[in-house]
Amino acid sequence: MPIATMTPTEQFVVDGVAPQSVWLPETVEQVAEAMAEASAKALAVIPLGNGTKRHIGLPPSRYDVALCLREMRGIVEYSPDDLVVTVLAGTPLAELQRALAERGQFLPLDPPFPDKATIGGIIAAGVSGPCRCLYGAVREHLLGIKVVQPDGKVTRFGGKVVKNVAGYDVTKVYVGSLGTLGVIVEATFKVRPLPETSATLPLWADEPNAIENLLSKLALSDISPAFAELLNATMWEWLGLSQMLQPQGAFCLLLGFDGFREEVDWWLAEAKRLADEVGLATGAALDGEAEQGVRAQIRDAHGGAQAALVLKVILPSAEVCAFVEMAQKTFGEAVGIIAHSLNGIVRVMAFELMATVPTEAVQRLLSHAVQVGGNLVVEKAPTEWKQSLPVWGQPPSSWHLMQRLKATLDPQGILSPGRLF
Repeated sequence: MPIATMTPTEQFVVDGVAPQSVWLPETVEQVAEAMAEASAKALAVIPLGNGTKRHIGLPPSRYDVALCLREMRGIVEYSPDDLVVTVLAGTPLAELQRALAERGQFLPLDPPFPDKATIGGIIAAGVSGPCRCLYGAVREHLLGIKVVQPDGKVTRFGGKVVKNVAGYDVTKVYVGSLGTLGVIVEATFKVRPLPETSATLPLWADEPNAIENLLSKLALSDISPAFAELLNATMWEWLGLSQMLQPQGAFCLLLGFDGFREEVDWWLAEAKRLADEVGLATGAALDGEAEQGVRAQIRDAHGGAQAALVLKVILPSAEVCAFVEMAQKTFGEAVGIIAHSLNGIVRVMAFELMATVPTEAVQRLLSHAVQVGGNLVVEKAPTEWKQSLPVWGQPPSSWHLMQRLKATLDPQGILSPGRLF
């Protein structure tokens, strides 16, 4: 069966560059045929799902074909008793979660926009969400993947069982590879039972340092939050959360909890006690539909859909609050800030563009992040700004190994050329 095609539209444009054609394979075999043809003709290919993460990375140096996998959706194999599921790469996360929920299970990943974010895109971009605080990131749940190599060869890495430790774990190489090493067509995950209940506790302070005092106590306690999201006032107002919760300070820490009802109640009581000890204002705990709505807003906020500039900063968790204060002083209160505070991930967002490229400000924040053992990447910016900004921040010591791996797996340089290196 021939591969379906369509006329390129705006949804396939990457950093201002449009492909010459769009291919829509429906099977793994068709993806293999597509890549074999692209290899034979030396066509530059960018794999895409629904394009929710197109803004990440450098502009492509070439872009002939958009290989759109959104027609490849559905569960390939599901073993509820073994807590293992295999799914096609074009499947939206929300679709998978609905199928798992029928058996009282879920995949503990909560990246932004689950109705659109596809399994392949989530792995390729290495994105996770607030609940990585309790459950971990993508690589912790990924057991195996099936990949179509740049020459069209189909390869499977990892396995379909939870205990799989033989040899090198090549699967993890493709997490965060941004479609530069191969086309992910299938993935196997370990899943978990759905929690009995959930709740979110809002805490308030006028200074980030006061929140750091609480976070330090949390790290030494028996409390296990599913997430600990720190927001400044600008982000809070931008999300419209004041309509639901009246702010009691310039910074808010949202502590979310998942688990059995008894343990969630105990964690809430303990968190309130610790908040009183350090002088934080405590709001009423949320549960039910209201709580799920807040979770969804916080989750999607990290996607930066309405932001013109998004900086993603990776830090030791103990440095998060100090960095938040520095970022706000650097850019002013016009920027929104949201952070996975116990995981050391901060996003700084400008919802309106500055008059000039903020190269000096970004470099200052990057230097500070590197100095304390972290890094900064420009996750989203106008294409013309990317030439002046450190899109991938400080290259890690393993950068040359990553380049060698790219050259080995994709010697023609036809997969997402220029996006990562």
